[in-house]
Amino acid sequence: MNPKNSTTHLELLISDHAIHERIKEVCAQLDQDYADQEITVVMIMKGALCLVADLIRLIHLPCSIEVIQSSSYGERGVVRGGLTLSGIEKLTLQEKHVLLVDDIFDSGITLSTIAALLEEKSPKSLKSLVLLSKNVPHKTTYRPDYVLFEIEDRFVVGYGLDYKEYYRGLPGIYALSLENFPNKM
Repeated sequence: MNPKNSTTHLELLISDHAIHERIKEVCAQLDQDYADQEITVVMIMKGALCLVADLIRLIHLPCSIEVIQSSSYGERGVVRGGLTLSGIEKLTLQEKHVLLVDDIFDSGITLSTIAALLEEKSPKSLKSLVLLSKNVPHKTTYRPDYVLFEIEDRFVVGYGLDYKEYYRGLPGIYALSLENFPNKM
């Protein structure tokens, strides 16, 4: 069974139109908050890819992009595993305005850990932006500065978010019912 070709277990939560409209609002806020200053967007791959692509097309600020990789999912792609990071050691952020961008704020561990590591690089400012924030108890006091959408505790895919590398290319955000998947997935 190729899950990419089956949509019977997907429920649309946020349309591509709603995402685009919300990004325009957030970009207007970023333009105002940074007032023509240059920013460095640090993208957490791979989930933030679609969001960052749309952000940089709609903001009116000079910006550069840096990429780091993070992985925290273990068993079957849904159970939290150990956090692994790469690419932070190569970043030069001293005296730069940094916008850290991630796909989803769930437990908060990934974003808070990365933000703390980026602070050690002495940026002029550091703010974070996430596409989604789950309405769940977070395991940290850290909160993102910009949140596009709040969602309930559902497993979601689309617009860069995946299940075992599938569904990233869906234009909207969908809840994925994992009970329909065989154990081999």
